[in-house]
Amino acid sequence: MSDSAGPPAFPRKWTIRSVDKESAEKLSRALNVPLLMGRLLTQRGIQHPDEARKFLDAPLAGLHDPFLMKGMEEAVSHLVEQVRSRRPIGVYGDYDVDGISATALLCRFFSQLGVRAPYYIPNRLDEGYGLHRKGLAKLKEAGCETVVTVDCGISAHAAAKEAEEMGVRLVITDHHRPPDELPPSVAVLNPQRRGCGYPFRGLSGVGVAFKLITAVRRRLHESGFATPLPNLKQHLDLVALGTVADVVPLRDENHIFVRHGLEILSPSEVAEGGFETLDRRKAGIRALQAAANLKAQTLNVGHISFLIAPRLNAAGRVGEASLGVELLTADDEGEARSRAEVLEEWNRQRQNLQQQAWEEAMAMVESSGGARDEAIVLASDKWHPGVVGIVAAKLTEEYHQPAVLIHLKDGVGKGSVRSAMGLHVYKALERCSDFLIQFGGHKGAAGLKVAEEKIDAFRERFREVIRGMKESGVDERELLLDARVDFSEMDVPLLEQLEGMAPFGEENPRPVFLASRVEVTGSPGSVGREGEHLKLNFRQFREEREAIGFGMGALLREPERLNGKLDVAFSPGLNRWRGNTRVQLELRAIRPAGG
Repeated sequence: MSDSAGPPAFPRKWTIRSVDKESAEKLSRALNVPLLMGRLLTQRGIQHPDEARKFLDAPLAGLHDPFLMKGMEEAVSHLVEQVRSRRPIGVYGDYDVDGISATALLCRFFSQLGVRAPYYIPNRLDEGYGLHRKGLAKLKEAGCETVVTVDCGISAHAAAKEAEEMGVRLVITDHHRPPDELPPSVAVLNPQRRGCGYPFRGLSGVGVAFKLITAVRRRLHESGFATPLPNLKQHLDLVALGTVADVVPLRDENHIFVRHGLEILSPSEVAEGGFETLDRRKAGIRALQAAANLKAQTLNVGHISFLIAPRLNAAGRVGEASLGVELLTADDEGEARSRAEVLEEWNRQRQNLQQQAWEEAMAMVESSGGARDEAIVLASDKWHPGVVGIVAAKLTEEYHQPAVLIHLKDGVGKGSVRSAMGLHVYKALERCSDFLIQFGGHKGAAGLKVAEEKIDAFRERFREVIRGMKESGVDERELLLDARVDFSEMDVPLLEQLEGMAPFGEENPRPVFLASRVEVTGSPGSVGREGEHLKLNFRQFREEREAIGFGMGALLREPERLNGKLDVAFSPGLNRWRGNTRVQLELRAIRPAGG
């Protein structure tokens, strides 16, 4: 499975990324790797050999000292006291994969220390995101006088004051943008907070939670804690799940987390000597992969993004996110299977609700001529609020326009916004704020709340703002390429070296190359249940390479686009099957040669 979705087959502009050639050559010589490898590393901001070796090796020793994070000393001192006193520690999470995996991580860690760790995750439909009195009260009733928040709480001033009033002390861990004034608490852990000197600001919620338990474990070890301390490496599978699902930069610590986490998530590993097969997966992970019919022996980022994360997310979208935590903390195989089966059913419900909303949204766009507008803004009381974000993303892919999908209930709309063409949708919403009750998010995605009677006015303003952004010079459907190459360069030894840059994802994209004056040989065909993928062979000079274009099966209905000399954009990979290894290209885009 591909690590990432490709761009449209016919982007308007192809751009080869610039590179400092001298730096690339120095890096290539210092590492004794091909110049192309030096170029790729340099393009990703890696300049020095030691930095490059750390990136390629991804050693656990490369993780930063957790005590460099502001507030860590206060958080650890308080939690160590609770652990030594065997007092329950509550965990307050969130209903997405990042929040679910972070909650499971802390619950497992404290339980391994012999400390009871009740948890609470708000219901997406009834409560919405964030820290609420209801959940805090339930944790207090469960005996928790200390509650650790994960992936939430950084802006929860009112709820934090309510916690104080009910005698609950908060340790807030979050990674979202902090306000100028922080909520009252024992400590706030967030690498983005003002005055925090932590070397890496791009952690996910589960990443911050992992830094916390790393620090707690170290302090317990230093103090001679009697209970055996857990090996935290075994929990990097949970860290990888939340890190990938939350689409944070796969650089620095996140690159290390996901590299090692994927090893644990993968079904098997051949031990030293090649005789023993190890399986380090948790019972819940095994059950989830079995329910998803995921049989790959080596998992990549794409498996998490497209198969595992949607099933865990389904719990929060159409069911109860707490079931996701129950699955990830289950040690009994039968219990894990039963929970995975429920998640699978919820995921099917989510898919049905999503398909219904998608068809209705498409009909609305086509009937109103909305595809010609600067942005798509739709509202309905028929759509399930748990799927509007997914459908908004599909609309941006279909029409290459920013999309806003709004679920209406009792005169109020809650919407999800997705960007296209590099447009900054959060900044766009800022210029529409007089029509909105509230909004939040970042460049690529955002959420909003709007009164039903103001949706039409918001739609007009939003389209006007987006139009202005486009006129200011944003390039539509730009395809960024790493280098121009010949097929003769794409051999097994080089691609094995390129695999050392994995895992690929946000800010560490899978390399995309340009090969010019290529022609199709033989008869192209399709694969997939509905023939949605294109399979064909290319020849450049005397070199031939097989290729697959995911989602490009429709090109078979336009065979003229595959005639003559072509420029092809592709990501190279290795296809390993029954002991044989061969090069296979993942087609990203095509155009007439010299276009």
